[in-house]
Amino acid sequence: MTSLSALSATTRLSAASTSTSTSSSSRRDRVAPLAGRRVRGTSRSPRARARAAAETAAGGEGGGGGSTPTPTPTPTPTSFASDRTRDILTRLEASSSSSSASALGAGGRTTLAALEGLDAAWARTRAGQFPPRPSTPYVRVHPGETTTGFDDAAAADDADAFDVVVCGGTLGILVATALQRRGVKVAVVERGPLRGRAQEWNVSRAETAALVDVGALTREDVDACVMIEFNPIRCGFHNSGAKDLVTRDILNTGISPERLVARCRERFEDAGGVVFENSTLGGVEVFDDAARLDVNGAPIRARLVIDCMGFGSPIVRQIRGDMKPDGVCVVVGSCAEGFENNDGADLIYTCTDIEEDYRGQYFWEAFPASTGPTDRTTYMFTYMDADEKRPSISSMLDDYWDLMPKYQGLNSIEDVNVKRVLFGTFPTYRDSPLRTDFDRVMQIGDASGIQSPLSFGGLAAILRHITRIVGAVEEALDADALDRDALRAVNDYQPALSASWLFQRCMMVPYDSKPRRRDFINELMTINFGVMESLGDDVLRPFLQDVVTFKGLGRTLVSMTLTKPLFVPNILAQAGAGPILDWFKHFVALGVYDALASPAKALMTPAGEFQALPKRARFMIRRKLEAIVYGAGRDQVE
Repeated sequence: MTSLSALSATTRLSAASTSTSTSSSSRRDRVAPLAGRRVRGTSRSPRARARAAAETAAGGEGGGGGSTPTPTPTPTPTSFASDRTRDILTRLEASSSSSSASALGAGGRTTLAALEGLDAAWARTRAGQFPPRPSTPYVRVHPGETTTGFDDAAAADDADAFDVVVCGGTLGILVATALQRRGVKVAVVERGPLRGRAQEWNVSRAETAALVDVGALTREDVDACVMIEFNPIRCGFHNSGAKDLVTRDILNTGISPERLVARCRERFEDAGGVVFENSTLGGVEVFDDAARLDVNGAPIRARLVIDCMGFGSPIVRQIRGDMKPDGVCVVVGSCAEGFENNDGADLIYTCTDIEEDYRGQYFWEAFPASTGPTDRTTYMFTYMDADEKRPSISSMLDDYWDLMPKYQGLNSIEDVNVKRVLFGTFPTYRDSPLRTDFDRVMQIGDASGIQSPLSFGGLAAILRHITRIVGAVEEALDADALDRDALRAVNDYQPALSASWLFQRCMMVPYDSKPRRRDFINELMTINFGVMESLGDDVLRPFLQDVVTFKGLGRTLVSMTLTKPLFVPNILAQAGAGPILDWFKHFVALGVYDALASPAKALMTPAGEFQALPKRARFMIRRKLEAIVYGAGRDQVE
């Protein structure tokens, strides 16, 4: 199960968020810079006993083995956070009141109210309680009707008519800037101020080259956004008996979202782009010749609407309907100062086995922060489904307070000065990438479901796909290939993405088939990483970059079977026959795509220049060739 190492890109989070946010977000993209003060500890009983008491007081929320209390149908916000968490967050809010206004970007809330709101939303999701659908659909289609006076000439002269409107600006501004500077008339709609957060996003230096290649930024701009670089990068697993795996130059660069968004916005507006910030998007109407958007009650028109509003996009919800996510990653963490050993980072690490109540296997990630020489951000995360018995975010945060000192070699949480508290839930669906239901509307980023079920998207997912997206949008506009079928071709089936689902299942602890041993996942990870390391960097590094390839996956599976044959039945039992068979279908498709990837890549340019074919035909052929290249995992940054 080799793509478990794709967790290298897993925690793309640096701020709190909710799954209902309409701003593009990621596990490394959510944080509010809360001024810090030292946390004074409180005495606690053992974690399992404390959990039980907290969950009983909360009306049965939370996970665990044994009997399962009936969940409260509509939990109140006060049902979740423990006294310790309340004390920490309340004091942070009080000490940060003078600086928080300037630091918050989209989704950048790490307050007690935000935690309780997220927990309430998470409880409703687990219980299958979705908000009532609006009486008027968010996207309405008017077949056979046209807007008045919208054509190319009007788009050039009319201030309210655009080629493209990007909804969701924190990451959408990257794509918008690239398009605007290529001559496309673009507007960005953002529900809050269009600015980034203070906490770094972690990527590899090589990945940032995509922003220069598409023209969103210059190399000097990118360099100015780099706040910190660090090495080495460590991977290790609890009680493995093996040496930690040490690598370099993967997710080792901290990018300032504040600077990144500001510089992109400056270049965007200098080129004539229009920003609607602090604006409400009331809905989208699709006509035969254009889309009309309700922005603050006033109409603007676009040939194409790009939805970059993240997991909780109202357009995505309309397409997916009221369905639970197939998988969820819950993340909690903090940024704190006082870490004396702060030179390198952890890509993926464990310091415990599966929790005693089988709520999950906790994984860790840590990065130095640029705000001070001893400042460090640490994340604890786990994979789960949305079963109603799953734990609350607040109960995981209590586990974090207990376990982070053990993970970082501290005596207690009192040894460091907590500056920010981080939390988020990140849903994902097996039916991904998302197939749009509408003409003239397409999804990108987390809204599109193009992110791996292990990595959960964010900046790195945008960087990986920005060249493909910008080129496809340009060609779609040129060929007027803006109907539903053409736009679905932009985010076509990718077997490398679908094959990752089995790996998430192996990282999850399902309630219906608990592993016989609590060290199962740690042993699996140890074997996996040991095999990949022995096969060399051409196998290991793509996985650490969250890229699944047929040859790397195949070689790892064969080597693992030969070296640890007695462990393979445990994997099969844990994953289940159905998921294994489904995964094998995608694995075969991955092999086919891999065989076709080299000729597909070679044909990309000639296919676009073959003038004997209509523009639409050339557009569709190039999208299929792109899907083969990306679907085979041949797009990784070397």
